[in-house]
Amino acid sequence: MTRSFAAGTVALALAIGACSAGGDTAGREAPVPGTSAPASTSTTTLVPGCGAPGAAPGVYDRTMTSGGVERRFQLTVPEGYDGTRPLPVVFALHGLTVNYAIVPTVSGFADMAGRYEFVTVAPSGRLDGGTPFWHAAPTDDNYDVAFVADLLDLLARELCIDPARVFSTGQSNGGQMSSVLACRLPERITAVAPVAGVEFAPECDGEPVPVMAFHGTDDTIVTYEGGGLNAATIAELHHWKGAAPTPVPAHHGVDAAMRNWAEHNGCDPEPVEQAVSPEVTRRSWRGCHAETVLYVVEGGGHTWPGRVVPGFETTFGHVTTDIDATELLFEFFLGVA
Repeated sequence: MTRSFAAGTVALALAIGACSAGGDTAGREAPVPGTSAPASTSTTTLVPGCGAPGAAPGVYDRTMTSGGVERRFQLTVPEGYDGTRPLPVVFALHGLTVNYAIVPTVSGFADMAGRYEFVTVAPSGRLDGGTPFWHAAPTDDNYDVAFVADLLDLLARELCIDPARVFSTGQSNGGQMSSVLACRLPERITAVAPVAGVEFAPECDGEPVPVMAFHGTDDTIVTYEGGGLNAATIAELHHWKGAAPTPVPAHHGVDAAMRNWAEHNGCDPEPVEQAVSPEVTRRSWRGCHAETVLYVVEGGGHTWPGRVVPGFETTFGHVTTDIDATELLFEFFLGVA
């Protein structure tokens, strides 16, 4: 890791932590262009947790074992949960160095709780020393993909969740992990919304998965062109440590990743561009089996659109407020409230 990248990721953790210190603890069929991903039309399969004694509404810090390793996650059960109606699950995945427990707060999930009823799961990647990270590189043997699958099994045993409505979002390394989950667990992940971290894994040959991505053209941490702290670089620094399997598939940037997602999702090859504002362009593909959308922020940094953190722009670049990524991705996942 270069010194600037290392300093940037540490500053990210500090900036987000300071911001959160005062806080309380898709469909598969193509929608009409310009609409949100439709809700699944399939009959909901009741999981063992439906009707069983489960958690009361609240926020819980939990542990479980996956692959012989203790893993942590924060579980938020919404007000009004009674264990009889299957609820959607939204994963909130942290970025490199960022503590998992603050991600729902800084990503604006509390704002969405008043509009939608959903279970929030904010898991932690493994630690390299004290640094949390996701192994989001596109390799076949991936313990973090197995962890998320194990976590979904646990949730299905304990809570009344809807297995046809399981979504994942996250920024940076969390966006990269959301991307690899869509490729490796397409039968369990309904849709994903990577922020500043969309990638496409080679040999992604499962079902189409709806994807809504966000990325700034001036991101210096995870660059639009594919450099910086992409998934393979993070895995090399914090997992393989110089002993990476060869060859590790390269990430060729946002445009290449979205072209690959569009092809994977059966879309027409050329996207339609819509100017949302002078600095935001919505790029969408037509004819898809699963909706495929990219919001490009011209001049945007390594940031979450619509969520301004005091002092953040000095290190991470411009934050647009012309769109709110949280509102857009929840509409994408769960429909317009």
